[in-house]
Amino acid sequence: MRNLILVSLGLIYLGVKAQSIPNPPRQVVYDNQTVSSIFISIPPDSLAAIFNDVTSDKEYKSQFIFDHNGTKDTLEEVGFRLRGNTSRYSGKKSYKISFNTYNSGKRWNGVKGLNINGEHNDPSVSRARISWDLLDDMNLASARTNHIKLFINNSYYGIYANVEHINDDFVLQRFGDDSGNLYKCLWPATLEYISNNPNDYKFTSGGRRAYDLKTNSIADDYSDISNFINVLNNTSIANLPCALESIFDVNEYLYYLAFEIAIGHWDNHAYNKNNFYLYQNPKDGLMHYIPFDLDNTLGIDWVGEDWANRNINNWGNIANYNALYQRVLSIPEYKFKMQLLLKVILQHITTNSFINKGLNIRSQVSNHIKNDVFYAYDYGYDSVDFWQSWTSAAGGHVDYGINTFIGIRNTSATNQFLSGNSKPLLIGGLLSGKSNKAPIVASVYAKDESPLAQVGINYREVGNNNWTSVILADNGLGEDKIAGDGNYSGIIQPSITSSGIEYYWTALDITGQSTNYPCSFDTHLLHSNSPVIINELMSKNNNYILDQDGEDSDWIELYNPTGTNQDLINIYISDKSSIPGLYHLKDLTIPANGHLMLWASSDTGQYDNHLPFKLSGNGETVKLYSKESNGSYVIIDQIKFPAIGTDQSFGRKYDGSAQWVTFKDYPTPNSSNSGILNLDNELRENKPFPYPNPHSNYIYFNNTWNNNADIYLHNQLGQLIYEGRINANQKLKIDNSGPSGMYILTAKYMNNTFRFKLNKL
Repeated sequence: MRNLILVSLGLIYLGVKAQSIPNPPRQVVYDNQTVSSIFISIPPDSLAAIFNDVTSDKEYKSQFIFDHNGTKDTLEEVGFRLRGNTSRYSGKKSYKISFNTYNSGKRWNGVKGLNINGEHNDPSVSRARISWDLLDDMNLASARTNHIKLFINNSYYGIYANVEHINDDFVLQRFGDDSGNLYKCLWPATLEYISNNPNDYKFTSGGRRAYDLKTNSIADDYSDISNFINVLNNTSIANLPCALESIFDVNEYLYYLAFEIAIGHWDNHAYNKNNFYLYQNPKDGLMHYIPFDLDNTLGIDWVGEDWANRNINNWGNIANYNALYQRVLSIPEYKFKMQLLLKVILQHITTNSFINKGLNIRSQVSNHIKNDVFYAYDYGYDSVDFWQSWTSAAGGHVDYGINTFIGIRNTSATNQFLSGNSKPLLIGGLLSGKSNKAPIVASVYAKDESPLAQVGINYREVGNNNWTSVILADNGLGEDKIAGDGNYSGIIQPSITSSGIEYYWTALDITGQSTNYPCSFDTHLLHSNSPVIINELMSKNNNYILDQDGEDSDWIELYNPTGTNQDLINIYISDKSSIPGLYHLKDLTIPANGHLMLWASSDTGQYDNHLPFKLSGNGETVKLYSKESNGSYVIIDQIKFPAIGTDQSFGRKYDGSAQWVTFKDYPTPNSSNSGILNLDNELRENKPFPYPNPHSNYIYFNNTWNNNADIYLHNQLGQLIYEGRINANQKLKIDNSGPSGMYILTAKYMNNTFRFKLNKL
């Protein structure tokens, strides 16, 4: 499987598709609609010690207060220290706040700590945020970023970028698994071959490893990165695509590379053998590339190069050779695919919406920069320099204003494109389901300059030499429910004796160009046990939905993906791997294509759908087991869920989907999952809404869309209590005589679905 989903675009319009593990909600921590304040109280001698030894990573006990629009949250014991490399010696420094230093396992709003970056090189203090936001727009794994004001011992230390740390929590929420090796790669990370001995890649530079393992540090096993480097360097160019695609998400890397070229990120792997992560994802068996440290971008230069005009086909620095860039881009097919993706990004960053988003950041931050005395310490910048950062060069290392750079980069890149046609691009291929007793949904995203004639999947059962072709459709009836967005899906029905299927994706455009991806095949293993799966869960239920006793217990929803009822006579559920038989679901049944609610209440005394454990708000692993006739247990499904917010759920994007997402505002207990509901732009532009909320015996739905809409109202048990249609630009009254509690109103028009959580008094 592949873990990136690309933007969807036609020949004129660029649309955005969610990736397989989308970036999580911003919560209050990374709310980019306001500038929150952080107050650090630290003993004066501790603060002096921090500034007297800027190379130290020693953390000092401090009090932390977060003020978000006047609502304050206080933690009495956090760790506080400096962070960064060269910024430690700057006038405006960067800081690290750790929430688990004095409270093991502690998270605040789902994060272990905060990176508070001074951005002293950047007069806009915003280039990193704009760049990370662009990755978010492109639906690549992105660090959530906003601006905050920092106060230390009640003194204003200025405006800072609050940038999410790339760690195990980050990869869990983006890639669905945090058990793999995550490497932070800093200069001189050339990815050049040294030897077949994995330990030879543990060499140090500047007091730290160039390939610094950030997870699984006790095992300290570098076999995966050693193998990756060996394949990358020692495979012939003719054989490199097939060899590399079997261990590395090449198309995802090309997308990131196109992004770095578009924003002028030169302090990266390709030019400066620096600033990237590699993550070996156990879920798909592939190594993934992630860039970071995006402040020296959008017109900032320290090496005497014009990044707005540098040739896109010779972006890397031969003197600072990086094997990944040089080897991959030496293959014409990959160069054309990168060019195709670069066109996507350039078209996006030159839209008025993207430019205006950057200008809105300027307006948001400008009032807070005026009193930031630290802002002037390093280069003498003032509020005029800040305001002009979007349009004018500041001199020195700042060659362009942000918007000026974007315009010139777009023009020069367009003139540098090679003539030729890319083969179709296939990204994010996923298979859902692990049981051979249920249908398997195959879904993939396809992109090309030309219209696609056909997208499909070729598969065979393990042990069978004959391939079967399934044509995939983008008609809105499949996995993502939206027609014409580039996402293709179809059904594979394995035999009940199949132990797995081998498969590869195919695409053909109208010019006759075709692609098989990967060039060999992937394997999807199957079991012969129950097809029942975990579908959704909530670990911090605060009256979102109540159990039989009227209590807001946390919950787990199971799903039956088959057309027949499934009993759970041999099924067990546990949150402890050492006790697979923790709770037997023997007396429960799930209807065909239906759901079953399990309450994680830690009280099994009255109801057979209550579990003997509660869910951890910091995340944990839950597993479903089947008990074999010999008494052994087989895992039939499992999910490691991250720390999520109150009344948010973590679930499959659609019922039975292989994609897991955070449902921020619209969890669906005991009813169908309907994908991420992207209400922000729609509501901002059209503002359809139900009111009043909370309500008594009726509600209104004001349809400001220029389309008729279908309206559904469900109670908290998932029962449909109203169904109707409202014409465009009309108001509908809906009577609700049901009991007090939570209701979900669903509005559908064309291929769009929106949900609203309502409360009845």
